[in-house]
Amino acid sequence: MTCLKCQHGKAKRFGFAKNRIQRYRCHSCRATFLEPRQKPLGNHYTDMEKAIHVVGLITEGMSIRATSRLTGLHKNTVMAILLTIGRNCERLMDAKMSGVRTRFVQADEAWSYIHTKEKRVRRTDPPEWGDCYVWAALDSETKAILSYHVGKRDSVSAYEFIEGLRRRVDGVFQLSTDGLNWYVPAVEEHFGADVHYGQQTKVFGQPETPSAPEWYKPAPKVIGMFRRIFSGDPDPSRISTCHIERANGILRQHIRRMGRLVNAFSKKLDGFKAAVALFAAWYNLCRVHSATRVTPGMGSGITDHVWTVRELLEAATRI
Repeated sequence: MTCLKCQHGKAKRFGFAKNRIQRYRCHSCRATFLEPRQKPLGNHYTDMEKAIHVVGLITEGMSIRATSRLTGLHKNTVMAILLTIGRNCERLMDAKMSGVRTRFVQADEAWSYIHTKEKRVRRTDPPEWGDCYVWAALDSETKAILSYHVGKRDSVSAYEFIEGLRRRVDGVFQLSTDGLNWYVPAVEEHFGADVHYGQQTKVFGQPETPSAPEWYKPAPKVIGMFRRIFSGDPDPSRISTCHIERANGILRQHIRRMGRLVNAFSKKLDGFKAAVALFAAWYNLCRVHSATRVTPGMGSGITDHVWTVRELLEAATRI
């Protein structure tokens, strides 16, 4: 073994370090060093097969602790792998989802929370705690997640979300959202007249069993709905949020920390963002959609084949 310090070629084995990693000692400079190991993910010594197993479990809705039990990795290692892969996938989607052409886009927000639910947040708690929303824009025809944003349900997040959608989509298309007021000025600022924009607002009735606990109350029924046109010339029959609302169900199914009435939740915003970024990349490139029979990425023209998890990790690491 060649010494890593003086490049002398007479280093000999010198016991083991933690995790049974071979240690060496140079006869020339007397320095000790560990056997060099590869980092297939760029930041971790975990081998690629383990990382593929971790990603496969997490993207199918497993929690961090359940993934730890099934893989034999420590929960902190699983979380560290998720953070690294999530950041890599975020950069991959920024590179891949660019200049996309589409005709119909639907946008909506899916609720979750960080560390503590909003009603229990104290004044001294970090500002990232409490309610957290995943803003997502879906291509109604290819089912691709064109853009997403993680943040609060406020005007700042609305502007950042629409700005991200503007960067990723080219041409004129029809955009449909719910009745959230912050969409209107954000769309006007970033798109102007280059979009056909309409809102669908639903009117809900009272639940049938008002005496039930709040978290077990049945969803109120929709008793009315109306559509409004704000810019361009959208097709009124296509002003809808049904596709993105169905996609929100897929989001909750595959991201354990977004499930309702479960104890799997994010303690930090970075972990939540990493989980959403990993899901978006896996959903667009690896998951074959039952409605289109291809992956959303193939339908949008950003790839020509179904990606494997290994291919996703390798491509994300190179970005």
